[in-house]
Amino acid sequence: MKYSNEQLLTLYERMVLSRVYEELVIELLAMGKIQGGAWHLAIGQEAAQVGCLSALGPNDYFGPTHRCHGVLASKLDINKYTAECLCKGTGYQRGKAAIVHISSMEDKVFPANGILGAGAPIAVGFAVALKRQKKDGVVVSVIGDGASNEGNFYEAINLAAIMEAPVVFFIDNNGIGFTNPISNATRVQDLSAKGAAVGIPGITVDGNDVLAVREAVEAAIERAREGQPSIVEAKSVRFRPHAEGLSAETRDPEMVEEAKKNDPIKRYEKVLKDLGILNDSMISEIYDRMKKLSMDAFEYGFASNYPSKEETCDLSLVYKTLGGDLA
Repeated sequence: MKYSNEQLLTLYERMVLSRVYEELVIELLAMGKIQGGAWHLAIGQEAAQVGCLSALGPNDYFGPTHRCHGVLASKLDINKYTAECLCKGTGYQRGKAAIVHISSMEDKVFPANGILGAGAPIAVGFAVALKRQKKDGVVVSVIGDGASNEGNFYEAINLAAIMEAPVVFFIDNNGIGFTNPISNATRVQDLSAKGAAVGIPGITVDGNDVLAVREAVEAAIERAREGQPSIVEAKSVRFRPHAEGLSAETRDPEMVEEAKKNDPIKRYEKVLKDLGILNDSMISEIYDRMKKLSMDAFEYGFASNYPSKEETCDLSLVYKTLGGDLA
């Protein structure tokens, strides 16, 4: 096995944290304790997201999408992250970023962009800056399948190819953009093949296999360090509608139930059990621990104050969290 037992178990813990954190979001929404609309959950996509994020090295940067709540909660300080989701003054951007635009340059996490696919060209620009500064860093830009049909995505991969930018484009393909199935949006079977149009390689992997995703992204990052950008596509199926409280489920319920039979967490549990790394007692302990971590984070957020008028009007606080300064 390529990874140590500790690394393998950490992947599982992060997947479970992502799942229970987002399941808690559903409970809190139903109780009216938080508001819906902007919570785009990735339940069912944990293997793709954790596999991707875990592949990054200490000098690499992560550009998330709006559907990365659970995985960011496992990457960042979960209390500060949750407080920001609740627009509280103890959050990363003092409540200004809310759910969608949370970032931490200290942790090398970019803010998600509200414009579909717009994060990709920004990632290329940052990657080129890293290259010119001779820094050993790669930018991994995450987009959804819907964004892969946007013009700015094609411009981004073309520019990345020309500039030999140290960037990886990770397509988190859950099969449907908002309510439009990917089959209605493109005739390409594997979205990674779109790189051929601009001369960069691409690979498509099973998005429900966390180890396959991690290995593919690791290889792509190493290529990017040598000036070869590429595309990694991970195919999975999300179990929830596009956004909680914003849109109804438009897919065939039987299709979603069928997808749940290939639950990435249950699938990885079997792998770890077969390796003798995990057992039922450990599974219960991990779930209990991650649920408490998630509940404590929301309690911290609920107990935190909203930003003061001074903090609300002081944009320098936002610039500093993005790695800049207004001075």
